[in-house]
Amino acid sequence: MKSSQIQQIKVVSNTHWDREFRRTFEKTRRRLLTMMDVTLDILEKDPDYASFTMDGHSIMIDDYLEMRPERRPLVEKLVKERRLILGPYYTLAEEFSIGQESLVRNLLWGRRTVEKYGGKVGTVAYTPSSWGQTGQLPQILAEFGQKYMMFYRGISHHEADAEWIWEAPDGTQLTASRFAVYARYNWYYQVHRAVTANAVFDKAYDWDAHEEVPVRIADGQAGEDLAFDLQEPELRYDRSRLEQAVRDMIEREGSHFTTPVFLAMHGHDISVAHPLESQIIKDAQEIFRGEYTIEHTDLEGFWAAAEEHLDRSKLAVLKGEKRSYLKQGMWTFLFPGTVSARTYLKQKDFSATARLVRYAEPLASLAATLGAEYPKTYLDRGWSILLSNHTHDANGGCAPDAVCEEIAGRYAKASDIGDIVSEDAMCHIARNISPEGRPANAIQLIVFNSLPFTRDAIVPVDLEIPSTYKARAARLTAASDPEVARQPISSEKSSVFVDSIWEVPRILNSSRIKFHARLTALPALGYRVYDIIPETVDLRTRGSIVVNDTTLENEHLRVSVNTNGTVDLLCKHTGKVYEGVNYLTSQGECGNAWKHVAPTFDRKYTSIGANAVLCVKESGPLVGTIEAVYDFAVPADYGDGTGRSETLVKIPVRVEYRLNHGSPRLDVTVRLDNVAKDHWLRVNFPTHLDAKFSTADTHFDVISRPVELPDSTGWVEEAFGTHPLQTFACLENGGETFAVLPQGLFEFEAHEDDASTLSLTLLRACRIKLAVSEEKMTELPDEGIQCPGRQVFRYALVAAGGDWQSNQLLQQADDAAHPVRAIMTGRGKGSLPAEQSLFCISNSAVHVSAVKQAENGEGLIIRLFNPTDDSQEVAVAFGKAMTAAERCGMDEIVLEPLSVDGSTVLLSVAPRKIYTLRVR
Repeated sequence: MKSSQIQQIKVVSNTHWDREFRRTFEKTRRRLLTMMDVTLDILEKDPDYASFTMDGHSIMIDDYLEMRPERRPLVEKLVKERRLILGPYYTLAEEFSIGQESLVRNLLWGRRTVEKYGGKVGTVAYTPSSWGQTGQLPQILAEFGQKYMMFYRGISHHEADAEWIWEAPDGTQLTASRFAVYARYNWYYQVHRAVTANAVFDKAYDWDAHEEVPVRIADGQAGEDLAFDLQEPELRYDRSRLEQAVRDMIEREGSHFTTPVFLAMHGHDISVAHPLESQIIKDAQEIFRGEYTIEHTDLEGFWAAAEEHLDRSKLAVLKGEKRSYLKQGMWTFLFPGTVSARTYLKQKDFSATARLVRYAEPLASLAATLGAEYPKTYLDRGWSILLSNHTHDANGGCAPDAVCEEIAGRYAKASDIGDIVSEDAMCHIARNISPEGRPANAIQLIVFNSLPFTRDAIVPVDLEIPSTYKARAARLTAASDPEVARQPISSEKSSVFVDSIWEVPRILNSSRIKFHARLTALPALGYRVYDIIPETVDLRTRGSIVVNDTTLENEHLRVSVNTNGTVDLLCKHTGKVYEGVNYLTSQGECGNAWKHVAPTFDRKYTSIGANAVLCVKESGPLVGTIEAVYDFAVPADYGDGTGRSETLVKIPVRVEYRLNHGSPRLDVTVRLDNVAKDHWLRVNFPTHLDAKFSTADTHFDVISRPVELPDSTGWVEEAFGTHPLQTFACLENGGETFAVLPQGLFEFEAHEDDASTLSLTLLRACRIKLAVSEEKMTELPDEGIQCPGRQVFRYALVAAGGDWQSNQLLQQADDAAHPVRAIMTGRGKGSLPAEQSLFCISNSAVHVSAVKQAENGEGLIIRLFNPTDDSQEVAVAFGKAMTAAERCGMDEIVLEPLSVDGSTVLLSVAPRKIYTLRVR
């Protein structure tokens, strides 16, 4: 399309509202009140002001009305009239730093919020935030009724014109827009500022040129990044500049559009509706009458006009995830570094999400089928808190320390709620277990498997047995698992409080017995009751996973711990040895939360030369653990910024290697005290697999990416080899697989080196450099982003034959990150059986991402996905008979009824498809 062919200009007024970024939530909300007060007043008083788009999300309306409840009637009126545009999201998240279910719940909450205020979610998903877009988003959005997707980070101008087709791995297509050169700011800068500020991109403020009241706190008590606030900003408008400003905008950007319809975005970060906007648009209409049709509208209006001219057969079709570096364009950089910024926050998000999705919801669903009330209010509270953290600059780790401290506090609250719901569900089942066949003083252990597949587990059991038993050990037995193998941990005299709502806390004198127990074939998403048999003699075992002081071995792996703290890993099925894996590297870091920047003269340090002290921490037939302790000497900081400091500091490191009986993976825990600054700390695994592609899971999918980097010489943005993952990354070649399964660490790299090294980022210690404006970079003294102090990182290693699918890496990652739960109880008073499963699935190639009550309270939602290239047949077998089953969209709207064969539902899940099932 040539600029001269543009016929229509659609002006869309909007804001990009960061809920918390430069300032904490409450300080930002104070500005939100001003923004909303002004915007609502304009919408109410100016009928020519068509509409105002609230940045694609809706949480800010909740935030606003919490402080301005009297304005709810006006908000509802404007939302119903589609003059105040909300959604489809609840918050605009950085996608690659959160879990897959969080994407779905965000849209569910966005729809709920829009409808709460009397509106209806439109068909345009506007996402001006995430640094890249996950590949399954077209499928997800389509199931929420979205037809169009608009974003600009993760796509380069050379890939497509402004309009293009985005295809998900399952084949679902959306019509997409990458905007033009100036993305979501084009009218704002090129027209609005030209006529109201006598400037386009110049941002200099002349103190003497204005009759305004600039105010700045000047007593040193309000932090570092302080701005002047104009108390009475002038309203200026130079109509004489309007015609040329519009013509310049069309000339610069018109050629990017594939239709005669030009999208003019009027908005900026934290921008407010302007009182002169409708007048400026009226004047433009008058000036260009007969040449351009100019309309003040919303994104729905833009697409409605564009649809009349779109020829989809001529649009570029781009498939899968969009994480392209910027070869051509400006401003719209990918900025992939947020995945590794403040990794401690990512770990907290991973943990809080797991507590809600992998424990609270499935266990509450299990308990609800067994007579409990589903705790919707509690779970809504948990999700509300978790999703409120999913604002891109916040969950991306970009914000100052004060903001991130609040975020960490919210993660703790969401985690607590997850634990409360889980424990309430377990307690409901415990008190309702049938007492039949058990004495009045029975002691029982109930073990809960919250995952939807049968599994064996080695559980660290922690019992408080009444002292009257004089117990030195304890045995477990169940009808379906009568001989439970054990390994002692400790035995000591103890006492424990016994709480009651009717009494003060009382004290039970006890023996505290800890031991590992190997439990077999635990019911899928279910429980099993074990009888606890106290024993008066110490538990003795024979044999050990620990072969010698430096070696662990089980049926699958032989692990030799080296004197530098690394391990040699032998896969016993293939005979391949991976030597010297799990060493640390530290590279210099001069960048910020958004991107890694190496010092001009960088020096890379490794722990390969470390002198580790080795310690056998656990030795027995079920669990063997060897710990390596060493100091890792690295530069203290980046010195003057051109090279790393000559002063070395020692990072104390403790690496724990644990191998369980029967496990195909080695569990690793790294504990360290990060006393260094300005460095990128990674753990590395030389595989020597000569792999050309890396494989990792992403949201509802598993994808492969080339190891070879594109030559980005001359590009606007330099390309890096790092990629995001969800729960595993691996290299495969010649029937060999090496995988790392991290918990809450989301960045990896497969290197083009002789060793085919796979690296996992532990932390990237950088500085707070806020680029609120391209012309001014503000560096804050905050040190939280340096990730100082004690850190704990957990991941597992798999060395095996086959590939990711034959090794069931998704299930292994689930199993490693979400151990079974157990509670000790007395005899129950109900009628529940000693063993129960909510449901199980017959095909391990299909994975379950969620088990929850339906949003409308009618039935149980089970979300599955097929990450393979083949259609998968799967039977979902329930522990109780179902009366009805339906296939739903992710929005939980019923698409079609399904047949139920007693307690089983048969499904056919297409390749790369996300499948939502509702049963009653």
